[in-house]
Amino acid sequence: MSELRNLEILGVGSHTGGRFHTVLIAGAGKIKGDVECDEFSVPGAGKVEDGTLTVHGPLSCYGAGKVEGSVRAEQMEICGAFTAEDSCEISGDLDVAGSLKTEGSCVIAGHSDINGTLKVEDALTAADVALRGSLHVEHNLRAKNLDVGGTLRTNGNVDAEIFHADGHVEIDGELNAESVELLLRGENLIESIVGGSVRVKKSDDNSYLRGGAHINISLDFTAFNRKFKVSNGKRPHLFSNLIEADEIDLEYTDCQTVRGVNVHIGPECVIDRVEYSGTLTTDANCSIGEKVKI
Repeated sequence: MSELRNLEILGVGSHTGGRFHTVLIAGAGKIKGDVECDEFSVPGAGKVEDGTLTVHGPLSCYGAGKVEGSVRAEQMEICGAFTAEDSCEISGDLDVAGSLKTEGSCVIAGHSDINGTLKVEDALTAADVALRGSLHVEHNLRAKNLDVGGTLRTNGNVDAEIFHADGHVEIDGELNAESVELLLRGENLIESIVGGSVRVKKSDDNSYLRGGAHINISLDFTAFNRKFKVSNGKRPHLFSNLIEADEIDLEYTDCQTVRGVNVHIGPECVIDRVEYSGTLTTDANCSIGEKVKI
């Protein structure tokens, strides 16, 4: 069996696809057709035209990379800008310090560190996600653990075992998790929350987002039955239609219906209807329309 050759494009050049050991594009290079390799690195500007990219080891991009088909890699490190115009599948870890965009679905089997920007124009399935940058998912998001310290936006549902947020969240769908904890910095919009326990508090950190970022809420959730008066994203608050869980502890929340076993409604809450089967405790600085023992 012959040894696999390396492919290097150091200046401006192009090559046909094939099977390689390593692929390095340090200049401005194009590869036409399917590419399969053990390592793929783009410190320059590289493009795979009319083909897929399969990397049995690490894929790294420190410059600008684009693949016109699907991408599969064992692990991925993006410090520049990388785009997959179809689906993306990572069997190991993902580290994004730059910008990664997938125009199809994205599956990440390992740990995801997102300190830059990840945009998925379909559904995202991941294991553990540590978000300190920006994550935008056009459809549903499913993960085991979601730790949001940056900005999360989805136009579909979010399913997780543990959901913790100390950043900014907009979910145009249902958030379903066994444990939900929201530490509010600015205004957050979640259409509905269903879980085992839900805790919503104002963050101890008075700054809006880590790094001092400022974000204006712009989504108009058509699924919302009530129009909330969202200002400019600065004040800590949660807006939702429904919160349902066994254990509920809320502060700084506007919600149409809260339904649970043991419910605590804390300060700065405006709730249209509370349904509870166990205990209900309230703060003096809250507003509740109906209280129903079920």
